[in-house]
Amino acid sequence: MRFVFVSVISLAVFLLSGCVTTSKYKTDMDRLQSKIEELEASVKEQESARASNQAQLEAALKKQSEIEQEFESTMNRLKSLSKKKSAQGSELKMPSAKEIQAALKGAGFYSGELDGVIGPATKEAIRKFQEANQLTPDGVVGSKTWAILEKYLEEK
Repeated sequence: MRFVFVSVISLAVFLLSGCVTTSKYKTDMDRLQSKIEELEASVKEQESARASNQAQLEAALKKQSEIEQEFESTMNRLKSLSKKKSAQGSELKMPSAKEIQAALKGAGFYSGELDGVIGPATKEAIRKFQEANQLTPDGVVGSKTWAILEKYLEEK
């Protein structure tokens, strides 16, 4: 009976005091739980960043789509205008230097040779023509100047 009594007491002390490894396991468990919480927080941050990036990407794609639609609309308008101009036969054509000189000669503003060189004499004739036609006398044959000047080319 003594043996049973000592065994029961020993067993009770052992069970109540715990094992040395139990406290080590508890420390390890606490450390692992801390790591798990850190990883969960990191995953939440990454998911949040991913959602933000997804929203930015979707906004950028929407903007790109709007720009593409605007570009397509502009191109269609240009094509339509080009077709209308072609149908009217008034397509814009830049003249050669010889055509400019011939038109200036026909208008009475140029008396030199039709050499195809826009030199000082041709530029001066252009300026005088522009002044006579209430245009800016810059010596450059732009669309407004040519629209008036080309009539004299046809008269020649």
